[in-house]
Amino acid sequence: MVLGEPSFYGRFGFRTVPGLVLPDVPAEYFQALPFGHDLPAGTVAYHAAFETTG
Repeated sequence: MVLGEPSFYGRFGFRTVPGLVLPDVPAEYFQALPFGHDLPAGTVAYHAAFETTG
């Protein structure tokens, strides 16, 4: 899973996956690179350390 520019990560095969959600983030910026035919699903939460500010 990546959070970033769709046009950049899309060239590596990352894509928006329906059913995979990162709250408060536009779906097009949250992408996954599925392996096989099974797609991940659910709500993702980053560790609190990623919310720390300076």
